[in-house]
Amino acid sequence: MKLRWILPLAGALALHAGPVSSCTPNMTVGITCNVFETDAGGNPSEMSNVFSLGTNTVAGYVVLLEMSGADQTNNANWSDVLHFIDDGMGFASTAQLLSAGCNCFPSFAMVNAAGAAFIVESATPPTVYSPGSDTYNIFSAEEVPEPGAAWLLAFGLIALGWRKRHLTT
Repeated sequence: MKLRWILPLAGALALHAGPVSSCTPNMTVGITCNVFETDAGGNPSEMSNVFSLGTNTVAGYVVLLEMSGADQTNNANWSDVLHFIDDGMGFASTAQLLSAGCNCFPSFAMVNAAGAAFIVESATPPTVYSPGSDTYNIFSAEEVPEPGAAWLLAFGLIALGWRKRHLTT
């Protein structure tokens, strides 16, 4: 069959997944977390998976601003929000990254009341937030492509290859 290469290509696309947010303990004290705009399966998402910090920290928010000097009270200037999810006692053992495209940002009043750090998003990833002995490497994407975009591109390339073969034979 002339299209034997379709199955390996489809399999490779199906197995492709991005990194997933996670934390690891540091050698001496604290944790290092790599935070990505992906869901638990590694698929691009405007809401990351809820991930375990492996320790307790103060609940609250880290807001990434689009640019220095931006009005912090206007969430249109926010690119991402790292939410340290309150366990009901003011501490957090889990977190989640929210991105502008989810339309799920908390209000400024909510962020301010819970405690927040406002930092400017780095021009080149990651944006690093280091309170005390913990480090959070926040990998923020400009645009998160739809998961079907890779499939659409693959099938378009397959169709072009098939068409070219049949026109030359």
